[in-house]
Amino acid sequence: MPQVAVCPAAEIVANAFLEQANVSISGKERLPPILGRVLRRKPATTEQLELLETILMEDNITLTQFLFKYTPTCRDIIRNCRWQTATIPCVELFSKEITQWGVCCIMRPKKIQIRPTSITKLEITRRLHLGMQCSNDSFLNGCEFYTKYEGEEWVEPESLTPGMNYIAQLTFVSVLDSDPDKLVDAKCSKRHSRSRCLLRCTEYFCGCSDPLRSKLPDEDPLVPSTLCTVTQLNCLRSFVDISKCQCLPPCKKISTYMALETSPISKLKYTHDNIYRGINATKGVSLNIRLRISGSRIFSVNPTETWITLLSSLGGVFNMFLGVGLFSALEFLFLIIVKLPIAIKRNNELEQPPITRH
Repeated sequence: MPQVAVCPAAEIVANAFLEQANVSISGKERLPPILGRVLRRKPATTEQLELLETILMEDNITLTQFLFKYTPTCRDIIRNCRWQTATIPCVELFSKEITQWGVCCIMRPKKIQIRPTSITKLEITRRLHLGMQCSNDSFLNGCEFYTKYEGEEWVEPESLTPGMNYIAQLTFVSVLDSDPDKLVDAKCSKRHSRSRCLLRCTEYFCGCSDPLRSKLPDEDPLVPSTLCTVTQLNCLRSFVDISKCQCLPPCKKISTYMALETSPISKLKYTHDNIYRGINATKGVSLNIRLRISGSRIFSVNPTETWITLLSSLGGVFNMFLGVGLFSALEFLFLIIVKLPIAIKRNNELEQPPITRH
């Protein structure tokens, strides 16, 4: 299974702030669309970013702290979880983490793999079924979700409308380059993806790091440690000359294909499935993620040209044009350069008369 992320809409976070925070700033009702542009990584006007920064300063909080504070808990969003046929407590699977799309509830694959399951080798589908409710009594907003494998370049969230049942059919293609230091083609990077490298390169030119990005413990120290202010976000969203960024392609390339089917939850209101327990048919969302193992492919790329094949090719060229093999030529050079001077030196020592003493 890939990493699964469920992100509440920006309007939910903004409305939670407007309900809880005591901020007296004119124009604060414009916060939901402004925050929506920021979390969807779209450029905003300077006036919009200044208003958002003023609101954060009035609350004495950073953008990251703001998102963690006012984003609903994963327990409130994701109510019921089922892996294959077993019901699992959602709090053991999902936790809040910062992502490029705001604070989301993240499910790592290892959290499922460590649990004992009844999966057999004959099963060709992995299933994760979630029962969610992002909306509250005041506002009717949906969620967004995305899946991501390690090595996958770029993903964008899919919107989930309240009152709908979704079935996401996933297949993937994985291509692993086994030799990062190829003789003919360009090198590749085993550590980070190219998209992450470009994001870090943009941070370097802007002079600050993106607050909407998780940091790795082994990151390059050249990346600025100072978080960008809200007004500096447009610099991060602007175009950077890729030629100035020495970003290698990843050694492991993964592409995911998803087919999304929808149907109203109201048609399932008479079902006895526990996944819909405690979920409002108007405000809830059902998401069934199915990974089709049979339709997925894993490839390993092995280089056809190595240093051994290069030496054998050079040996064939030498043999063709000079009438002697490469190793025979090396032996001849070794004989002339090393063996011959040693033999001459020994011969001179033997020809010298012995010294007689009286």
